[in-house]
Amino acid sequence: MSLNAAKKLIKDLKRKGHQAYMVGGVVRDFLMKSKFSDIDITTSAKPYEVMKLFKTVPTGLKYGTVTVLYDNAQFEVTTFRQDGPTSDFRHPDSVIYSDNVNDDVQRRDFTINGILMDDYQNIYDYVGGQQDIINKIIRTIGDPDQRFNEDALRMLRAIYFQSKLGFIIEEETKRSIRRNRHLIQELPMERVHTEMIKILKGEHLKTALESMIETGLDEVLPGLEKGIKYAATLDLMPYVDPFFALAFTLNNGIVPAEWPFSNIHRNKYQKAAELALKTKEFIDDVNLYHYGLEISILANKVNAFRGIAKHAEKKIIAAYEALPVKSELDLALTSQEILDFKNKKPGAWLGILKKQMIEDILLKKVSNDKNSLYKYLESKA
Repeated sequence: MSLNAAKKLIKDLKRKGHQAYMVGGVVRDFLMKSKFSDIDITTSAKPYEVMKLFKTVPTGLKYGTVTVLYDNAQFEVTTFRQDGPTSDFRHPDSVIYSDNVNDDVQRRDFTINGILMDDYQNIYDYVGGQQDIINKIIRTIGDPDQRFNEDALRMLRAIYFQSKLGFIIEEETKRSIRRNRHLIQELPMERVHTEMIKILKGEHLKTALESMIETGLDEVLPGLEKGIKYAATLDLMPYVDPFFALAFTLNNGIVPAEWPFSNIHRNKYQKAAELALKTKEFIDDVNLYHYGLEISILANKVNAFRGIAKHAEKKIIAAYEALPVKSELDLALTSQEILDFKNKKPGAWLGILKKQMIEDILLKKVSNDKNSLYKYLESKA
């Protein structure tokens, strides 16, 4: 996203008599010389004033935020504000607009995200964020208990920034997470799930998992406690799918209903855990056929992480490619040919027979060709 477009937008706001700054992740990443994607802007202009000046989408009017479409880019522009109390541990019940940018900075989450930058790239730091970037520290702005009670997701955000940046979490912030961890259970699981995915993609995942154990966050995430504790001991990290499959395998194969996984992901983790628990060194042709290639590879990864199998992705792919049948459609005899040969009407018996036929082909008891299968049918009463 263009920094130049953001500077032009800020200049336009200033020309109309408003204060405006870039804030948050963009300033942090700019100072760290890292890539950034979203650019957030904070301004003294009220939402209706911003909407008069630019083409906008009212994405968060309740919280003073509009999305400005400017110079082929989108910017979240939020009015300087103070937050009222929260009753859902996530969003303020009300917001109070302010003319003082420092009021806006003081309500933000971490010092590293509370630094401002203007259109000339001048830096304004009221919270010691630059020093914390230099020292690689994640610290809340102000009282951590207050920050986490305002928005409980910030506890997982601290872990996410650790996983992404490799910073350490400041001691009082860490102790506060431990004290307030139960508030995670008040949040919508969709938000917790989204944050977990981001944590599990981080380059410094091992450190983040260790912090989750230290703060007790692992205890308030359904079905993940054993997985987090186990994964933190590994040298090679399981990222996202292998992590969830490993955690649910260690959770006796149970995928807790609270997690808002898609049906595809829920089935993937459930089946991979089931297969991992029933196999060890190798996955035989029958299981490879029934579970399919993707789940078989995932189950093998889980068992490799558990130390009871070797990583064998290439072998599993080769074995899958060599399967004589990969679905019922691969049978050398069609359903009609079986019905004609048996001289019987369709019924449940046909499905049962075909399943048995496939299993016997996979067990190499019969070849998948017409002659062999007709002889096989003769032997079946």
